[in-house]
Amino acid sequence: MKILLLLSHPDDEVIMCGATIDKLVSAGNQVFVTFYTRNDQAYFGEEKQEVRRKRAEIEAKKCSRYLKYSLNFLNFQDMQVEADKGLLIQETINEIRRVKPDIIITHNQNDKHIDHRTISRIVPEANFQSGCNLCGGNTIWTAQAVLHGEIDLEMTSLFDFNIVSEISKKNLQKKIKAFLLYASVNNEHKTGQRWLTEKLEICAKLRGKAIGTEYGEAFILDNYKPLDSNALQLMAKLLKLI
Repeated sequence: MKILLLLSHPDDEVIMCGATIDKLVSAGNQVFVTFYTRNDQAYFGEEKQEVRRKRAEIEAKKCSRYLKYSLNFLNFQDMQVEADKGLLIQETINEIRRVKPDIIITHNQNDKHIDHRTISRIVPEANFQSGCNLCGGNTIWTAQAVLHGEIDLEMTSLFDFNIVSEISKKNLQKKIKAFLLYASVNNEHKTGQRWLTEKLEICAKLRGKAIGTEYGEAFILDNYKPLDSNALQLMAKLLKLI
């Protein structure tokens, strides 16, 4: 099974579903992560923007090696991905056709960041259009299902999830270690990285409780198009690998 994560910024993949990535890869599945930006606006103090961009790439590459997923970057600007929605949907279609995923995971529409909200709305349509004879190319492809995950370290945004991926303590521990590879987080949040890792564990416990397990990561199943029996089987495999 191929899973493609379409996300705004490096570290989004770990916060959203780093433990599920570890679970899927450990079971022999292929995970691909594509970032639209390089955290261009998240630079501080004396650091130049280009230095910040390079640091984001370096940290993302470290994380991809640790969690064993394939990494790609698109060339959109942080906080400006909505500037050209036509280009955004075309680039998203190209990425879906390049990877040919069975399942796509992306942002949710209630997230606090403007890029997250924009991408959450673009991806389901792009997945549908990717299966049509549009935007050139000789390949058409549609993922069987699209999931919207959560990125809310403050846990104050509405997230009316309907699916929980069961994860183990080992999966969670790898998620936290992967998160620590993004050392930049220390400069980008009001609270320190150590407290943020505690929040990751607290959230995993809360999501696990929803389905009667110790830990979990939550998602919303997109309803842009109905799921067929093949899609349902893939979803079952993703949620609990047995």
